[in-house]
Amino acid sequence: MRRSLLVTGLTVLAITASACGGSKPSDKKDAAAVAPRDAAVSPTATPHKVVVFVDRKKRAETMTTAATVGEVLAQLKIQLGKFDLVTPAAGEAPAATIKVLRLLSKPKTEKVTIPAPTVEKKDGKLPPFTRKVTREGRSGLKMVTTAYVPRHGKKVKAVIDQEIKRKPVSRIVALGPQGAGTGSAARLNWAALAKCESGGNPGAVNPAGYYGLYQFNRQSWATVGGSGLPSQASAAEQTYRAQLLYNRVNGRWQGQWPNCGHFLFS
Repeated sequence: MRRSLLVTGLTVLAITASACGGSKPSDKKDAAAVAPRDAAVSPTATPHKVVVFVDRKKRAETMTTAATVGEVLAQLKIQLGKFDLVTPAAGEAPAATIKVLRLLSKPKTEKVTIPAPTVEKKDGKLPPFTRKVTREGRSGLKMVTTAYVPRHGKKVKAVIDQEIKRKPVSRIVALGPQGAGTGSAARLNWAALAKCESGGNPGAVNPAGYYGLYQFNRQSWATVGGSGLPSQASAAEQTYRAQLLYNRVNGRWQGQWPNCGHFLFS
């Protein structure tokens, strides 16, 4: 009777141990073999189109998975020279377009002044043919990069890049009317007078000190509001001031144009 109870007790202990997770080492191996294992999956790169330009001309087009610009150029057997410029850089990821610029020298960058442009605006309040600066200009500044490049079998210096650092500010000049009434003087034959005095040349210069269509001297030009040299003024301004001079001397043209003045009445 006592032996029977002992066996029964051992049987209960074995069942309990099994229920509580007890197992043999071989059981663990089998479980591990059955359990699913997450396998490492490497992503596959997708080829993309890259177009390569050399000296602004299309050189090649390819579908590639290359990670860098340098790898793309190597695949296409495009070699880079010592000073060649590549955009994007050789170590960067390739863009849809790769640009290679062949250089024969190291690029040189320097500051270059951008002259201020002049803008002329009409102003009816000013006297005829006068100019007045209403705003001073300011020059700009840019950085210009140059290098020697191959062109048609020759080595030439070229601008390969420029960056504006400061934009120029325009100089504004107001202009008075480019003509005005001068009374009866305007009805005279000024073309005939000009032909006699200067051959009809607005830029004519006489070494004796006479200038322009009507051979003004500096003093007589200044008395009728002229500035600078008469020969540097427009033909229209020279005619206008000649008519003012005629009115200023009350038609006594003999003192101004003793040899040609009579052509005014031809």
